[in-house]
Amino acid sequence: MVGNRIVAMAAVLVLLLACGASVQAAKPYEAQDFSKLKGMKGFSDKALDLHFTLYQGYVKNANLLWDELQKMAEQNQAATPAFAELKRRFGWEFDGMRLHELYFGNLGGKEPLAPDSRLMKKIVENFGSYDKWAADFKATGAMRGIGWAVLFEDPQTGRLFNVWINEHDVGHLAGGQPLLIMDVFEHAYLPDYGLKRGEYIQAFFDNIDWKAVEGRSGK
Repeated sequence: MVGNRIVAMAAVLVLLLACGASVQAAKPYEAQDFSKLKGMKGFSDKALDLHFTLYQGYVKNANLLWDELQKMAEQNQAATPAFAELKRRFGWEFDGMRLHELYFGNLGGKEPLAPDSRLMKKIVENFGSYDKWAADFKATGAMRGIGWAVLFEDPQTGRLFNVWINEHDVGHLAGGQPLLIMDVFEHAYLPDYGLKRGEYIQAFFDNIDWKAVEGRSGK
């Protein structure tokens, strides 16, 4: 039976090649344009431009690392220490890229979370009130150290958690859906607020795009 499957697969491949089909390499990631955020209250254009440039570096490096890993695998170097280090580094660059996209994507809003919205009801159900959730999220973001504060949703149960992510790739909830992401690496607030992280966190809250946040929720 296995032999018949191999023959069938080979026949399909020959047919595809005869029709001019070819295996396409995955397209490289492209940096998204978040320039619409410029002019946002509480965030200077200079700070945003610096942040956009840093984000673009993650996109570039995620592509470079993936290409290099593919080459090393093709050259039978997958058992080398260099391959292992690049494989570990890829998670840092990829998560740095994706977290920034989610962060910028949930900014630029002007309206508060609607009291009768599905997300508000879930927040109240999980935390007791919006104010209690906000206090917990802000406290998470104010923790000493660099990282991210993230409101995660458990797709299996719909439960919500405020989580601290350290160094992009440490602290994620396996299978969790990130709803709201706040960058609390120093580059996110030092240009505008110096060491006053609390003022930056408030500015972040003043600019949350709740429609974008709600759109990420599955339950």
